[in-house]
Parts: sequence; structure tokens; C-alpha cells
Amino acid sequence: MNWLDRFNANGYQIAVIVVAFGAISTVPFWAGPYTYSLSLACIWAIFAMGWSILSGYTGYMSFGHTFISGTAAYTTALLLTHVDPELSIMVTFPVSVLMAVLAGYVFAFPSLRLKGPYFSLITLVIVLVSIRLVYMFNDYTGGEFGLNIGSITYDPTELFYISFVPMLLIAAGLLAVSQSNVGTVFKAINENEAAVESAGLDTTKFKLWAFTYSAVPMGIGGVLIAHFYGLVDPGTVLAVGRNIELIAMAVIGGMSTILGPIGGAFLFIMLRDEILLGPLGSHVRYIVLWTIVLVIFFKFPDGLFTKIWDVLGEFGGDSE
Repeated sequence: MNWLDRFNANGYQIAVIVVAFGAISTVPFWAGPYTYSLSLACIWAIFAMGWSILSGYTGYMSFGHTFISGTAAYTTALLLTHVDPELSIMVTFPVSVLMAVLAGYVFAFPSLRLKGPYFSLITLVIVLVSIRLVYMFNDYTGGEFGLNIGSITYDPTELFYISFVPMLLIAAGLLAVSQSNVGTVFKAINENEAAVESAGLDTTKFKLWAFTYSAVPMGIGGVLIAHFYGLVDPGTVLAVGRNIELIAMAVIGGMSTILGPIGGAFLFIMLRDEILLGPLGSHVRYIVLWTIVLVIFFKFPDGLFTKIWDVLGEFGGDSE
């Protein structure tokens, strides 16, 4: 079995991936004023992939993943604000990601008893409660105004690669997981969890793995978003609307894939941040954005980029 067979792709599909990532990797050299927005797209791609490896693969639909990424963002901000503003990112980064993983387990344990809309409601409630806790402990969290930690860099090229390289590494890691036996079990849990259990597999263990694989990229993205904006506040890192956006990105791309959400994130950000709909006012642009998203949902329920992938597969002949 060769490499193309391993990843279920033919030459045309691989060529598109190479061209796409080649274009993304050189954004600072051709995107000019849009480099900042496309840097942000890299971070949102990380969030979308983190959501997809859990909700897209196991079927446990989370509406509260910003709780996980927000935990990492606030951990970074609290350490820099209340412990030592000179703390190295080599210290704040692993601590923040660890806290994100622990936050992921807050979602994991309800999943052992709850499924479907009940689980989704729990994840949403956790986000709403966490926002109120931020307001309650405003002496530490800054409340609605947040904590200002300053951007990690003000150079747009540096900012882009600080976002792009983690996105690339996370995509490679999650793609490997999705193509492994573990990824196969995740999909089986989505299709029929009872059958997986009857086959003698411990679904609890696999679900905990899924939440871990999801929480790590969410934590990394949370640290990046904190340093990207330089301000950690509820509206930026916890808002329910942010959850809806990252879910839309994953669904646009293909929620049961890893690479699809990257395309979904870039398309969404380019529509939202004036790159493709620049002449329109903010309110009109918002309406047009979500109209396009809804059309994609109806026309391509498996994802726009999944559809493109399938067309390339038919055009070039499946590699299976």
C-alpha cells in the first residue's frame, strides 16, 4: 500500500492539497493587508479541526468548545497578569494546554451518561456558566473588559507563521489519528455506539481519547488567540456566537474530516473579514455571510470541501 492509498487520495487530490498549503504558507508574500485576517484564519482552523475530531467523528455534538479554548486563554492571561508578566511562553503554554485538557474532561464525563441533545445542552450550559464566573470574579479576570497581556508580536509576517506552523502540525497529527484504528473506532461510535460496546471495545476509553485529542488543539488555539489579540475577554474567547462560528467552519469544510475544516475556516474568515465582501457594510456583510453558509449547508450537507474532494476523486479515479 503506497502513501496515496494510505490517505485515500489520488494524484489530483494530493496536487490540490499541495497547491492549497503552498498558497497558505506564502500568505505574507502575496496577501498584503489581509495577512492579519489570514493569520486569524489559521487559529480558527485549529479550533475547527479540534471540534471536528470529537463532534464530527464520534457524533457527540458540542456547543461549548469555547469553554475549552477559553480556559487556555484565561490561564495564560491570569499567569501573566497575577503571577509574573515576564513568564516565558515555555511555562505558560504547557500549563494552559493542560488546563484546556482538564476542561475537556469536564465535557467528557457527562458524555459517559448523556447523548444527543442532552449532551449538547450540557456543553452549552457550561459555557454560559463560565461567562458568569468571569463576571463574578472580575477582580481577577477583568470582567467584561478582560485582561490585557499585549500581542506576542506586531509584525504581521511573524504573527502569520506563529499561527500557521501550529495549524500545520495539528493538521498532520489529527490526520494521522483519523486514519488510524482509533479514528475508525471514533467513526464507529458515531454510527452505533452499542455495537462497538458489544464488539468488546471500551467506548469510555475511546471517548476520553477523543476529548483529549479535541482539547489539545483547542488549548493550543486558545493560547494563540490570547497572544494574537493581546486581550482576553468573554466576548473574544467564550461567547456562544464563537462556538456557532467554529461549528459553521467545520461543517462548511466537512465535519467528519480534518483537512476540510481548514478550508471552511479560511472561507468563513475571508467572507467575514472584508477580504471577499469588502465593499459591503458590516451588517450587510454579516447577513450575506450567513446566507452563503446556509446555502452551503443545504446544497452540500457533507461539506463544500468534501464535495470538491469527492469530485476530484471521481475525476482522477479512486485510489482504492
